[in-house]
Amino acid sequence: MANPLAVYQMAQPLILPVNEPLGLYGRQSSLFQFQNNTESRDYQIEEQRKILVLQYSWNNEVIFEYFEDFGESGTLGIGERVGVTRLLEDIQSGFIKAVYVFLVDRLFRDKLLENVIRFAKACYEKKIIIITSCYIYRMWIAEDYEKFIDDCKLAWKALDLQLNKRMLPMRVFASHLGKYDSRTLNIGYTVDRDKHSCTYKRYVPLPKHAEIVNEKIFLRLIDYGGDAFALMHELEQQEGVHFPWHDDPLFNNKIELLKVPGVGYRIGTYTTLLHILRNPVYIGTWKTGNKEYPGSHEAIVTRQTWDTVQYLLDRRQESIHPHPRNHRRDTLLKGLIMRPFPGCIVSVSPHNGEISLAWKDGENRMHPNRRDIITLATVETMFQDVFTRRVLLDDKCHQYAQAASSLYEAEAKDRVHIQETMNALETRRRAILDDLENPKMRKKMSERTIEEKYQKVGEIEGEVARLNAVLNRPTKYIPLPDLISLIEQLRANWDSLPPAKIRDVALVFCNGILLTPRSNHIWSFEVQWELWQNDSGIIWLNVGDKYHWFDEDVATLKDLADRDAQLEEVLQALPKFSQTAISNMSLRECGRRIVPKGSHRLDAYMTREDMSIIEQYGIGIDQIAALRGAIKAREFNGNEY
Repeated sequence: MANPLAVYQMAQPLILPVNEPLGLYGRQSSLFQFQNNTESRDYQIEEQRKILVLQYSWNNEVIFEYFEDFGESGTLGIGERVGVTRLLEDIQSGFIKAVYVFLVDRLFRDKLLENVIRFAKACYEKKIIIITSCYIYRMWIAEDYEKFIDDCKLAWKALDLQLNKRMLPMRVFASHLGKYDSRTLNIGYTVDRDKHSCTYKRYVPLPKHAEIVNEKIFLRLIDYGGDAFALMHELEQQEGVHFPWHDDPLFNNKIELLKVPGVGYRIGTYTTLLHILRNPVYIGTWKTGNKEYPGSHEAIVTRQTWDTVQYLLDRRQESIHPHPRNHRRDTLLKGLIMRPFPGCIVSVSPHNGEISLAWKDGENRMHPNRRDIITLATVETMFQDVFTRRVLLDDKCHQYAQAASSLYEAEAKDRVHIQETMNALETRRRAILDDLENPKMRKKMSERTIEEKYQKVGEIEGEVARLNAVLNRPTKYIPLPDLISLIEQLRANWDSLPPAKIRDVALVFCNGILLTPRSNHIWSFEVQWELWQNDSGIIWLNVGDKYHWFDEDVATLKDLADRDAQLEEVLQALPKFSQTAISNMSLRECGRRIVPKGSHRLDAYMTREDMSIIEQYGIGIDQIAALRGAIKAREFNGNEY
């Protein structure tokens, strides 16, 4: 790598290209550091620019920031981190002439140095200056080139020494002694932080929580005969919190229950409840790795109670016979249906021919208690119609394909970078193995050298496997010729491709399909495109199940009954409920029907919200009648539904 002009260049005073584009790079390893270690973040983002302008007299207009890697580990390579990948590409294109970074460990913490060498070679070829807080590397000079690589090697060694050889072994050692190792805290316990205590760094019961765990969870489950769902419903009905507040920053940072600051904690899900019931920590057993250490700390639950709970849970589990999932059928909608709102669980079942949307209707719910079913074929047909109109029937579909494919060129380039790294690592692995398999070369090696080389081969194979897993992740990118070929096949015959392949093509053009509840019987359908305005429509459900009567609804109903309100006032006051539903509920709650049931009328089965939505979309009630199969449900005079 030596440059024949190096001696001449070194003899010249360092002249910085202060009017040429410079890449200002910054990185922190995790989102937690970015949010909490603000000194490092602010220094890298703001102070370094001031240093360049004031100390080095760099033209502020040509300083370009590469800050996309805040929250990314330096162990990730080129193609995995956006900022360093973009910086390398701009160096290779000749746009960037210099780089400023606080220290080289912000650029790389690369154990195998493959990414370091690739970056260094690009800087050597383009004669890049890399400025850090402690050294200026003139990358075309052999000494600086080698120093940059050596300093990156030291950056990895420093991390390896501090983390892998010091912190983690000590933490593992302490954990096997039964001491707290920064894991998630279990409710009912806290950590003793008194250095003079015999239980220092161990779990100790927190009385105000331990009593609740024992009596309101374990013993109560026995009362229910092992029915965890019944216990869950009891906890859901409990007002306020399940556990009182504990004013301890470490405790509140490590506990994973729902927090009401200053008030207390609630068990948020059925899974969390089962985890508590199945966790042997409550009988004093400490688990680390695949080892258990009984009697490590004071138990909250007696052994007899624990054994009874486990027996009841196991017996109930054996009585449940889950049906195995049928994976033989597929649908193009898998991976395309988006969550309409946080907490909604979307399940696409080709075997059952349905899309299931389940959610909780209140903050205290621990398990979804509301569910709507949409026919899978309905959404498939709607999407096929929209996709055909937008893409397949348009004369410009090839231009659309080129535009859509270009959206993911950066992703494609990242994959190329990763593949280059893998190829280089494989070449190194093969070279090491060739030396080991060569009798003459092996004879010259000591046993320690042979061991180190096999260790290096193992490290390379591990990294190649990790990168291969990255390449195997789902991607929206399809090479343009392949994409055009697939579009032509779909234009000729939609059914000529399997659903998975159609889905791959669809994902190039759209972000997904959003199904949103609009009223008791209506869901909106929206395709979110990458290139066009969204397409929308509505889906009518013959059976509506979302809206249930709450206390405030019943109170409104009784008030209307007391006032003998007219039909229209009743329907306006209870817009989520149909005339038929209101009539039936008033009979149960008030002893009489405050409005006619109207069983012979279609509009009696529709809510005011239903009517408002179909009016927005310009849909007549006769179309809903056809969808509902209600053509015979006209009024007796035959003129109205």
